[in-house]
Amino acid sequence: CKAFAESFKLNQALTRIDLSGCTALGDEGCKALSQSLKLNKALRSMLLSSCLGIGDEGVVAMAEGLKVNQALESIAFDSCVKVGDAGCKALAETLKVNQTLRSINLSDCDRIGNEGLNALAKALKNNQRLRVINLSSCQGIGDEGFKALVAALKINHALTILDFSGAHNEFQPHA
Repeated sequence: CKAFAESFKLNQALTRIDLSGCTALGDEGCKALSQSLKLNKALRSMLLSSCLGIGDEGVVAMAEGLKVNQALESIAFDSCVKVGDAGCKALAETLKVNQTLRSINLSDCDRIGNEGLNALAKALKNNQRLRVINLSSCQGIGDEGFKALVAALKINHALTILDFSGAHNEFQPHA
């Protein structure tokens, strides 16, 4: 993965990378990709779906790259089953400075819970660029996380798609 990351570091033609299901890609690969994100100005979409070796450490590394990158609009970590609150919190920190990211897909990341969603909700109060968040089938999110997000949505009017379908929770919007 390191060689691949090096190849797109200066490539200004590539706009989409799909590494979905790449069994060789893990946290170390994400660290290499993150370094490339800091320099690449053309890439708009990165799909890392179902890369089972990616965990919080990899997402934290990618979030660091996204703090510098001002081109990527969409990133997907869906079904990266090792991603949890620490990864979600790192992405939330990124949203405080990144103004180009429009879509984050974290669906089927069951280790994301209230702590991660609380951080994301806090970031959404200031970020008016993100349009889509997919947290469908995230079984770890509970009432506390949902309430934090509802409060953030009273301030954030940029988000147009929020997917929590299949998430296990007891949230009652009017309670």
